[in-house]
Amino acid sequence: MKESTEIRSYNKHDIAVYLHDTGLKNIVIFCHGYRGDSTGPNRFFVRTARMFAEKGISSIRFDQYGSGNSTGDFLESRFNDWVATTQAIARNYLEQGYKVRLFGQSMGGSTVVAVTAQIPELTAVVAWVPDASIDEFVWPEEGFIEEAGQRVSPVFWQEAHSANIANQYRQIEVPMYIVQCTADEYVSEQNRQVFVKGAKPQHIVDTYEGYSHSSWTYDQASEIIKKSVDFLDHTFKD
Repeated sequence: MKESTEIRSYNKHDIAVYLHDTGLKNIVIFCHGYRGDSTGPNRFFVRTARMFAEKGISSIRFDQYGSGNSTGDFLESRFNDWVATTQAIARNYLEQGYKVRLFGQSMGGSTVVAVTAQIPELTAVVAWVPDASIDEFVWPEEGFIEEAGQRVSPVFWQEAHSANIANQYRQIEVPMYIVQCTADEYVSEQNRQVFVKGAKPQHIVDTYEGYSHSSWTYDQASEIIKKSVDFLDHTFKD
């Protein structure tokens, strides 16, 4: 298995990508969350990618435009652009003959829902703590949103609320593994119930009592990572 770092052009952006290449024509595309990067929360994506590699599954982790080591400023981030960039990466690998699965966390989880609804060739997806964003969006008086030292245009969230993730989720017929957490400080019960109530028989929704949005302990994360990897590994073998 080969690990490498590259800058590639997707969706007219220079994107930092991190590859775990097993040499086989199957791949998982990771999508990080809001204010996150390609390592995932607490480097969980790195652990997960290496576990996939042990099973002969390649993966690509990438920083969205304005995040991590990719070009751009976080202030310029847009949810629709996240979706378009993820689509571009997925289509690129599909055109090369790969079996492609998506794996997202938080708003990256919302992104993979939107992408999967639009690309039927994507035949399985994992979404950790996705946000359906069904509540009403309120434009901030300041004209920007600031969290933990980073500022973003309110357009990012306006687009996320307008994307109708709930409706796109209802369109997905392929197997999904969804993780929800009852002590999630970012995703409300109302938004979590979108995925619980809208689940089809081929959708597995695991709700973890008392777990936060992403500050999981090592053991908590290990259980969720293993279930996620086993789920997608099984779909590659079908």
